[in-house]
Amino acid sequence: REGNVRIIEHSAPRVDLKGAPRLGSSTAKIGIVEYSDYQCLYCRDFHRKQFARIRQEYIDTGLVQFIHRDLPLKMHPHSVPAAVAARCARAQGRFWDMHDALLDNQGRLGPELYAKLAREMKLDEVKFSACLGEPVHEQDIARDLFMAKRLGFSGTPSFLIGTIEGDTLTVAREARGAPAFEMFAQEIEKLRQPPSR
Repeated sequence: REGNVRIIEHSAPRVDLKGAPRLGSSTAKIGIVEYSDYQCLYCRDFHRKQFARIRQEYIDTGLVQFIHRDLPLKMHPHSVPAAVAARCARAQGRFWDMHDALLDNQGRLGPELYAKLAREMKLDEVKFSACLGEPVHEQDIARDLFMAKRLGFSGTPSFLIGTIEGDTLTVAREARGAPAFEMFAQEIEKLRQPPSR
């Protein structure tokens, strides 16, 4: 959370990215993983402020991949169904559109909103509706949650920043809360430097 940001240096743990939604060039060697909750106000504010700039300066320019993981908090009853809706939009190639729309419509999360957004995105509504009931999504979300707990994350948003090789992120930094854009920029620039001999 803003003002309560902790940045921790690790002895470079590795994190599996397989199956996670990614934004940016597949050849980008730097990755930011966000553990997020669709009902979390700090997550919404991060996406409206810092993320917009990170996307413009680093993701859209091919330098960074942004990776989403779910960390639904128990106090938020809509966070798991919203995460399922995002996954069902992903099945039709519209994950990031749904992800952004869910955060922008945070106060209205629920089945009516998911159906409305699916219509607006011109998704196949029959497939989307059937997908919402598939248990595999909640199992996948539970796996994200388990991984977050292993990393010691219990709040959102939480971030990992590191280098990517294939489906593996080697973590250089960890941050909890919504750090300023400058922190991300500083860490990205450090990772862009060739290692000193």
